[in-house]
Amino acid sequence: MKIKKLKLGSKNLQKQKEFYADILGFEVKKIINNEITVKAGFTELVFSEELESPKLYHYAFLIPTGSLEDSIQYVESRAIDLLPLEGNKIIHFDTGRSIYFFDAEGNIAEFIERPSLNYPSKQTFGIDDVICVNEIGLPVSNTLEISHELMTSHNILPINPKAWNENFCWVGDHEGAVIVVKEGRHWMPTEIPAVINDFELGYEENNTSMTINCKSGKLLT
Repeated sequence: MKIKKLKLGSKNLQKQKEFYADILGFEVKKIINNEITVKAGFTELVFSEELESPKLYHYAFLIPTGSLEDSIQYVESRAIDLLPLEGNKIIHFDTGRSIYFFDAEGNIAEFIERPSLNYPSKQTFGIDDVICVNEIGLPVSNTLEISHELMTSHNILPINPKAWNENFCWVGDHEGAVIVVKEGRHWMPTEIPAVINDFELGYEENNTSMTINCKSGKLLT
């Protein structure tokens, strides 16, 4: 799955614009119709005041394999503190490596490498190296039901649905995924509980473009 557009709620667009444009250096369009758009590779990351009651989000940016160490220097040189796990800035998974940090509104953002993908690797990092938004977290009360709905009704094909459980379901592939978690489960690497929130997801699966509105823990087309 390729995440082409992700719209999240915001209570302070100016703070998010300053964070993404002035601090991290992303190309950010001006505030128009109560929204700003961050150009994150081939993904449009939109922050909007129009979504109701925006709360904590978790999302991840895909970066080239080999660039994670340099991305640490890039982020920290901009006075952004990383979120360590047991004292480690880099967190290792079976499918990649990540670093985490808060955005301007306390959302948990992530830079992640996925070596199984065929994007060119590199040792240095600049913000223009961000490839796309790679993950969006979806906290719900009925994890398995929503995950099956994403697969059967919205054509988001999982790599391994047999690994799903009532607390965590990875729906998608290495290029893009919806991380369905049980409401209240802590977001790694913090002890912050996941809360139900609203967002809009535009994505491409098998060359077909689709859109989902996630509202109050339910999926709307």
